[in-house]
Amino acid sequence: ETLYNEAKNRHDGVKRQLDDVKKLNNIDFGAEEEFFVLKGQCFEKRDEQYTYKLCPFDRSDQDGTNIGKWDSWELGADGVNHYNVMMYNKGNSCWQGPQRSTRVEIICGQENQIISASEPAKCEYAYVFATPAACTKVQDETEIHDEL
Repeated sequence: ETLYNEAKNRHDGVKRQLDDVKKLNNIDFGAEEEFFVLKGQCFEKRDEQYTYKLCPFDRSDQDGTNIGKWDSWELGADGVNHYNVMMYNKGNSCWQGPQRSTRVEIICGQENQIISASEPAKCEYAYVFATPAACTKVQDETEIHDEL
């Protein structure tokens, strides 16, 4: 019986690992997987009132309250995914309100950081997140030319 339990535990462990890999395969990390480096990391920003936290491809928090779980990339007005807006939906419900959600605008920056965090509408949050992952080769060349 002990051997059976051991084998079953190993099997369950491997199955969990496989499920995790399948979940990763279903996530769109960008045209060239450039945003994969952000998975498993979390970034915080404090303002006068709150501490905001963003764990890309996982969740968004405000002082430990879930304000959105990773959902998808938002398509541009042209219907194309430009990998510049992340949507986090189905956060904790607001009192007499909707479930919290966070819209994260992604911009090119030298380091990974939440530049700003706000609540433009009740229970709807907005971050601006800078990351080197958003800096395309074209942008880099343009920026270099501008500096010269």
